[in-house]
Amino acid sequence: MTKTLKAGTHQLVFTSGVNDRIAEDSKFAKFVYQSLLRFNRGDWGSVEAEDWKANDVDLKSLNNGGWYGRILASYDGIIWIIRNTAEEDGTQAITVLFPDEY
Repeated sequence: MTKTLKAGTHQLVFTSGVNDRIAEDSKFAKFVYQSLLRFNRGDWGSVEAEDWKANDVDLKSLNNGGWYGRILASYDGIIWIIRNTAEEDGTQAITVLFPDEY
């Protein structure tokens, strides 16, 4: 069974470091794009098994509505992708960042 993030209203955010590298390096831009596709399919990359399981539980909760929290993925130790949902208003953001920018 394929896991997929439910479509919704969210912002896609790149840190300035990631944005600058995307602008300079088309190979890196393709890597980020492919990582976002993996993230959308519920492939959390190279996170620890415990984090992977927690993300799967949170994804199920998210797709059933009423979820507020964070899903974290790591791709090749190069970038992290984090999905947050604010408890106050349900605003969702997907942020692409370098690990040292956290």
